[in-house]
Amino acid sequence: MAVTGRSSIILFSQQAKVHRLKLTLKILLTIFMLLLLSELFFNGQSVLAFAMFSSISLLVVFYYWASADTCSVISGMVLWSIAVFITYACWLGEGIFDAAVLAFPCLLMLAIVLSGKLIFISLFVYLVSALCFFTLAHKQGFLVASGLFDTLPMWGRVFSYVVMLTFFSVGVFYMFADIRKRFKYILQKNAELELAIAQLRKSSRFDQLTQLPNENACKTDLAQKLKQQKSSGHLLAFITLNVGNLHLIKMNYSHNICDETLKLLAKRLLSFANDKTVVYRFQQNEFVILKHSIDYRGISKFAEQMQQVCSQSYHVTDFEVALQPDIGIALAPFDGSTMAELRHNSHLAMHAKGEEGKADFSFFDRVMAVQEQEKLQLTKALKKAISNNELVVHFQPKIDLATDQITGAEALVRWLSPEHGLVPPTIFIPLAEQSGVITDITQWVIEQSVAACKQWHQLGFNKLSIAVNLSAEDFKRGNLSTHTLSALTKVNLAAHFLELELTESMLMDDINYIQKQINELRSFGISFAIDDFGTGYSNLGYLTKFNVCTLKLDRSFVKNICHSTNELQIVKAIIGMSKSLSITNVAEGIEDKATAELLAELGCDMGQGYFWSEPVVQQEFIALLVKKQPLGVSV
Repeated sequence: MAVTGRSSIILFSQQAKVHRLKLTLKILLTIFMLLLLSELFFNGQSVLAFAMFSSISLLVVFYYWASADTCSVISGMVLWSIAVFITYACWLGEGIFDAAVLAFPCLLMLAIVLSGKLIFISLFVYLVSALCFFTLAHKQGFLVASGLFDTLPMWGRVFSYVVMLTFFSVGVFYMFADIRKRFKYILQKNAELELAIAQLRKSSRFDQLTQLPNENACKTDLAQKLKQQKSSGHLLAFITLNVGNLHLIKMNYSHNICDETLKLLAKRLLSFANDKTVVYRFQQNEFVILKHSIDYRGISKFAEQMQQVCSQSYHVTDFEVALQPDIGIALAPFDGSTMAELRHNSHLAMHAKGEEGKADFSFFDRVMAVQEQEKLQLTKALKKAISNNELVVHFQPKIDLATDQITGAEALVRWLSPEHGLVPPTIFIPLAEQSGVITDITQWVIEQSVAACKQWHQLGFNKLSIAVNLSAEDFKRGNLSTHTLSALTKVNLAAHFLELELTESMLMDDINYIQKQINELRSFGISFAIDDFGTGYSNLGYLTKFNVCTLKLDRSFVKNICHSTNELQIVKAIIGMSKSLSITNVAEGIEDKATAELLAELGCDMGQGYFWSEPVVQQEFIALLVKKQPLGVSV
């Protein structure tokens, strides 16, 4: 049930009410002064003159007492004081035949202006009762001055009537002036409200930064276009353009440069706008274009032109900014008949483009929908994988290339689903990151890994360390340190035996926030490694900023160093750089003896790959340890 609140519009402020009350008191004081002078002139120092003087004194007190806090109380006191005085004046005079009776309607008008309904009704009842009382008093002969009716001075009576009529006229004028003022104020507020509503409607349909129509406008326009499209037989394309590197632009430049770049992008997109093409901005990095076309080819050509134009660099202040537009297209009515369906399917097409590495753009097809449904089912099953004991940790040894001995291992999680079979990490790890499950998986892997490492030490292999991969999502909850230290404490393993692996792209997310947690973990002795070095941004500043102890050369460089001069030089450079910084280097993906020997000659510290062992379960890894007999360990 809807709750209706009172209007927030106030016709007059408290200060305005105080001003109105004081103005009324001034008028009343003027009238009473005139009446007092008249009474003194015609009748001398009478009881009525004394009553008038007392009333004037009381009104003066009310005048100086009036304030925003006392306004309502004083208004009522003023009205009732005047009512009592008029009644008393009539009693001393001629009752219902006295000139003071003319003040009754004036007093009621004053009550309307100064006070509320309750005061007005009570005064009305009081004044009517007073008239009835005077009538009875006349009949019974109780009135003190009723016999003086014929002896009163004529000019005194005339003056009293003039004062009462003046009071009545001023009261009427004042009341209607007050009404006009209120009405004018209401009209002004109404005009302001209509203008605000118009501006609100406009702002609700347009993006404030680019001035493009927004999602609300698109929803309305799309419904109309879909109706028109049925009769025309043309295709209606729902094109989603997403700026994939917008976050990096903010990190590398600034929010202002990012906003200016988006404005320039909006202008370029508007260059395509016509009677068949409308451009919208949905959210920070998402634009939508509704495009009518006779056939599929026309939409393809349009999307290609749009992608080429938007990919060109943008000159913002002193910088050349490059955008990475991802474009997905859904066609109505085949791919959906509502904005929700078309938007969802265009997003599927856009993400499919990114995954497959296609150039330019991608159209939605039903295979994408099937794949998306499979992903949803897989994600649903993944959320139960830990509790159902479907995950297992495998260990791949790290070898000292100089001694050929095992120095530690990297923990790699595997998922054997009863429903989906063995799911590759390249499939379920991205799903875990998207769904937020990766944090729980990482915590579980750390617990299993440090427990396994502790078991190696108890068997006599007490120099081995364990490395665990982290995701950017693991830092977002802010409790990585707590869970990691808890896992180490639980098995009583020294912190320096645990190494956490980061990727370069991860460090771009939130450098300050991640650095704070890394420094906290480093303070306890946990070391950090950069995984897949050379495939990302290769920012050397990260190596010192994040206190990195190990660099892992990506397998894409390592596997061809015996055959590719370029990749050999890259590996040499990375090894030389790590040596100069006193950082340990590990080569991944070593699959043959020649590669291992060449890396040893280049000064690479450690290696990892199928040449020695694929990732294996704990018992098989222990068997491998016994077979290799690490240096300094007796079995």
